[in-house]
Amino acid sequence: MSCALVLGFIERMIPLSFSIPGMRLGLPNVAVLLALYLFPSSWALILTVLKCLLTAIFAGNLSALLYSLGGSLLSFVVMLALIRIFREHISPLGVSVAGAVFHNIGQVLVACLLFGSWTVLLFLPLLLIVGVGTGAAVGILVLRLRPYLESR
Repeated sequence: MSCALVLGFIERMIPLSFSIPGMRLGLPNVAVLLALYLFPSSWALILTVLKCLLTAIFAGNLSALLYSLGGSLLSFVVMLALIRIFREHISPLGVSVAGAVFHNIGQVLVACLLFGSWTVLLFLPLLLIVGVGTGAAVGILVLRLRPYLESR
């Protein structure tokens, strides 16, 4: 849990200016994806929910909690399904990219519900492009860290 929070704090300190509010690199997802591979899925789910709750508490933003939970839970379900069904045929890189894409889809769906408008979907193509890149970066980190952590 602390790893996800620390990565979240580091992520917030990186001065990136995206054109869409709330767009992030997704560094805390390194901890979530590693947890999916290294621990029981129930522990990874608890980590996902706590990451969303604690990040929202520290950031002091209730609406961020709704976006985070919507995206994180959809992403979690997709990543867990991919790992369970295709474990031998998909790498953490592919799982991470899918997780990032579905995280963005979940966030946009929450925004559509909160704003009562489907025009928010106009942000989705840009979010998906950025999500593939950030998901790949997270996946590469997990590919590098996982063998080291499994040997411990």
